[in-house]
Amino acid sequence: MSSVWADQPYSLISTDPFSKDSSHAAYYVATQMALAHNGILRGLNSIYLQAPHIPRSDPTMIRDFLTYCQCWCESMHHHHDAEEEEFFPSVEKITNVQGLMERNIEQHRAFTPGFERFQEYARACSPADYDGGKIRSLIEAFADPLTRHLHDEVETLRGLDKYDSGRIRQAYQRFEKMLMATDNVRDSWTHTRVLWSLTVS
Repeated sequence: MSSVWADQPYSLISTDPFSKDSSHAAYYVATQMALAHNGILRGLNSIYLQAPHIPRSDPTMIRDFLTYCQCWCESMHHHHDAEEEEFFPSVEKITNVQGLMERNIEQHRAFTPGFERFQEYARACSPADYDGGKIRSLIEAFADPLTRHLHDEVETLRGLDKYDSGRIRQAYQRFEKMLMATDNVRDSWTHTRVLWSLTVS
């Protein structure tokens, strides 16, 4: 396994500009979303960094790694589906600005085709056909628009500081509650994420 931090090649989001401001819920929400998005980015980076180092002679390790990839994909789907179903409509209702979150939805659409090709490879690939280079090329096809989206959305949320702080906080709390109530991502995701994070730290 390689021994590097999982904060490259796709850059993490600094929370410093948000954590200093506590007077409005928008800053809290932006910080929480930045932390969630950094979890997504660390998972993506760990996959990208480790893919070429998975031993082709070890089918068990290959299966485990592909399962890790699938779990990461499932968590991505869960996060973004909940945003579009619950959080974004709530924000637009609070702000009374129709289409305020449309740019973020368009960014979801921009990385979706490449993301789905990667997810299908992780699902369908057999250990005998595993190719770490293929994993990397599939990630490279969607990682830039995904990374741009994960960074931009945090800025959008910080910009909600001109609206009702209490209602913004309540909307985010409902979003978090929905994520927890509908979490059908495999129980193994948390454990595998921790284990693979350890391999790159």
